[in-house]
Amino acid sequence: MVIGTGKIELPPDRTLLVDGDCGRVIVNPQAADMPKVTPRTAYPSTSSETLHRPDRGMVRTADGVAVQISINVNDPAELDRIDPLTTAGIGLLRTEFLLPSPADIFNEDEQFAAYRRILQWAGEQPVTIRLFDLGGDKAFPAIAGEHGSFLGLRGVRLLLAKPEILRVQARALLRAASFGTLRLMLPMVTIPSEFETAARIIREEAETVLKLGKPHLLPPLGMMVETPAAALMLDGFSQADFFSFGTNDLGQYLAAAARDNPAVAGLHGEAAPAIFRLIDASMKNVAAMNKPTSICGDMASHPECLPDLLSCGLRHFSVAPARLAAIKLALTALTAERRQAVAG
Repeated sequence: MVIGTGKIELPPDRTLLVDGDCGRVIVNPQAADMPKVTPRTAYPSTSSETLHRPDRGMVRTADGVAVQISINVNDPAELDRIDPLTTAGIGLLRTEFLLPSPADIFNEDEQFAAYRRILQWAGEQPVTIRLFDLGGDKAFPAIAGEHGSFLGLRGVRLLLAKPEILRVQARALLRAASFGTLRLMLPMVTIPSEFETAARIIREEAETVLKLGKPHLLPPLGMMVETPAAALMLDGFSQADFFSFGTNDLGQYLAAAARDNPAVAGLHGEAAPAIFRLIDASMKNVAAMNKPTSICGDMASHPECLPDLLSCGLRHFSVAPARLAAIKLALTALTAERRQAVAG
């Protein structure tokens, strides 16, 4: 299709030439215009070679910059409607929504089976699995208890306060890693010691699985960037293998407006320029560290946010599955050239 043309007045017996591949519309084309467009009588071939092209999860902006597009997954049922080869993999799997019962948080085999199924669906495509982000408005509030508010024990804070949860999940993930390309991601990291302690516990569980003689792999370990303290001090997280911006929480903490409170929900949109400024500053630190960085928050699924996110230097977007096609299309119409100022 071609979008953004505005209203076109076309009298009777006039010709309209539409080329959806290059985004051109010509009213009353002349003979010289016709060879520029090759009529298509059928859709592109879906041969095995075409389906297995390595760039199916990549698009190019209008100025030719490559951008990876992954998907966020809450429910494995979403994967039934998606061809894994149309994405750059799963950029965020929210494990707290994956399990049907609080008891499964302590069920290593049940978790292992769930993670293995998802990795097998993805094949060679990478899958980034976020460890349990309990607390706040997430599932199983009883696990977090009375201290599990947005500003209390949640994410990695809760995992370190109740390390038995982290240890069980780590063992299940380490065992599942043999079935695909797995990356682990810690939620709600604020200070480097949280990351370092969690990483040590995961390494300890790798030793435990090894002693049990079970196949396993120790995958890369990254972190969500969703607190202002972490965003401003990313250069202090040298142990992290990669970063991913979680703009849902980053926005609420930056605006001091809880995202589950409808009375202040509008502040998140109004505070968007401040979020872009913070991401821009963080990306300058990341550039010096040369670590892979993506965005998996809701901003990545909104076309109006894409120009500023591209200007910040982001080249990997993980979006809601229903927004995959729309975001790919929107990116092809944008330029990635960095502006002097981000968000005004």
